[in-house]
Amino acid sequence: MIRLVDTGPVRPEPHEAIIEAAIARHGATAVLIAALRALMRVPRLRPPPAAADDLPAHLRRDIGLPPKAAHARLEALPPLPPRF
Repeated sequence: MIRLVDTGPVRPEPHEAIIEAAIARHGATAVLIAALRALMRVPRLRPPPAAADDLPAHLRRDIGLPPKAAHARLEALPPLPPRF
């Protein structure tokens, strides 16, 4: 049988302690260069989502859209005459 002992909530280390540990392990120059690189890095942006009209037929079917041919046939029909 394993006895579990609750030691209370775990408190995160303060940022200063984490930075000091990184400096102690890697050196101040390496940590400074890594921090400067992180500040200068350009964030990557997600590409815009693909338009539904540009998707192939199998992907349109997978997400529940009608095939392109159905749209093309409906748009090719002449407008209905008005009813009186």
